Formats: sequence, structure tokens, C-alpha cells
Amino acid sequence: MMVRNYIGPTEWEDDIINEVTGKVTYEGTPLDETNMNNIENGILVAHLDIGLAAQMALQLSRWNVLEIERYKKQKFLQGASTITSSGSNGYFRSADPFVQVSLKGFAQLNAPNYDVQLSITSGDTGLAGDLEVYDKTQNGFKVRMTGSAKSVSFLWTLLNPNI
Repeated sequence: MMVRNYIGPTEWEDDIINEVTGKVTYEGTPLDETNMNNIENGILVAHLDIGLAAQMALQLSRWNVLEIERYKKQKFLQGASTITSSGSNGYFRSADPFVQVSLKGFAQLNAPNYDVQLSITSGDTGLAGDLEVYDKTQNGFKVRMTGSAKSVSFLWTLLNPNI
């Protein structure tokens, strides 16, 4: 069905009939093909407008769901990583071993103002020393080990309450 020649709403007028003679003194709006097609075209336009409004509402709803999901993923992220020490005799080394942790998904909007909690899960835990988070960026951070362990695995939890 195609909208053709929709000219807007019709001002409908009644026939005025003389009560004494029964004759029509004023001819009202005719109930003819042109006026009936205008009614149908107006209904079709209304349906198209409602369909367009419904489509826009669905798109906005989907956008809101994606935005909420994005904010959820920026507030709380978890992962695991391992730091492996290389080239050390156990006492001396030129730099602390570290690992670069890359964040998957959305960038952290307020970097470096987020917190990272670390929990050692396996490895030479007694020799690990401290695990320190540094160089926080929108797409990741680094974790440095200050101890003399050969390898330490840890769980990291990123908390970003200001998003």
C-alpha cells in the first residue's frame, strides 16, 4: 500500500435539511472516493508514524542496554596473570620482574583513577615479596614483583566505582 495524495484531515460537514420541506438547504461533505481514499491514506500515514516511533524506541532501548553493559564492564573486571622472573641468581637483578595486563572490552574512562586488588594464587608465594600495580592506563596496567620468586600467579580485580 502506498500513500498517495494525502492532503491532511478533511473538515467534515453535515447536510442541512429544512425540517418543513425536507429539502437539503446546504450540501455537506460528500462521501465519495476522494474523501474515503484520503481517510485510508491518513490511517496509513498514522501507522507508518507509529511504526517509525516504535523502531526508534527499540533502537534507543538497545542503545541503553549496551551503555549499561559498558558501564558494568568498566566498574568491575577480573582476570589472572603470572609474573616470571628471568636472569636472576636469586639475590641480584637489574630490574624487578613485571607483567603487562591488558584489559579486554571497553577502555577505562577515568584512568588512572581506578583500583586494582591483587591476590596471589600460586607459585613461590613466600618469596614473592610485594606485588605492586603501576602505570595504570585506559587499556591496562603493569604489576611488579619485589621479591625473589621465580614465578608467581595472581588474580587481579579492577574496581572503578566512579563510572
